[in-house]
Amino acid sequence: MNTLKLITLSGVLVLLVACDSDEVIEKLETANFGSDFYKNDYQLLNATDYELDYHIANVKLNGDERDVADQEYYIATLVTGSQSQNIEHESNALRELSVYVVARNVYVPDIQNKVEVSKDKNYNLLAWQQGEQLKLNMFKQKRDYKANALAIRVFATQTIDVKFNNKQFILDAGELSAFNFTEHCVDGLTVEGQKVDLCDLSFGRSYLLVAGKSGKQFIFNEG
Repeated sequence: MNTLKLITLSGVLVLLVACDSDEVIEKLETANFGSDFYKNDYQLLNATDYELDYHIANVKLNGDERDVADQEYYIATLVTGSQSQNIEHESNALRELSVYVVARNVYVPDIQNKVEVSKDKNYNLLAWQQGEQLKLNMFKQKRDYKANALAIRVFATQTIDVKFNNKQFILDAGELSAFNFTEHCVDGLTVEGQKVDLCDLSFGRSYLLVAGKSGKQFIFNEG
């Protein structure tokens, strides 16, 4: 039986849920936002070689900029190769979010981005790497379904040549493709001339493939 615990830490209310892979952790900044706030869902993704801590905070409150690296804005830890983690976070309307990722147990430079999000949208928060350098991208979650096909968006960590069936295109580092479809799990997709094995995926569903010069690096359910 799942149990719920409410813990208050330095003005932050965290709802902790007994771990099932599809359960959502809710992160609320409890300062009074008045009526002008909303909540969005975020899918945290780790496409690096590192174990990562994720932090999120509203950039400013009452004119004061927050230090998102502070432990009170910690959200979650994801190991390399893990499945995504879903969270819900409050946002002040018309204000920016600050997102921060830092590696555990190894020194690599941390990464922080400021982003604007739209009301009632779901986002992917993707940590990836270039060499040893951490990178961070946020983009809207999307799904596209065909009953007898795999729907795949490709995110490039390096400039790569991608081929879906007979459609070929180039992606630069940090670029995300539109959805492409294949009905062939063995030879429907190649990256840098290498076949990407998709046979563990489910037809009729949407996926995000993170790829570099070596081909497939990570693949995640889309949304």
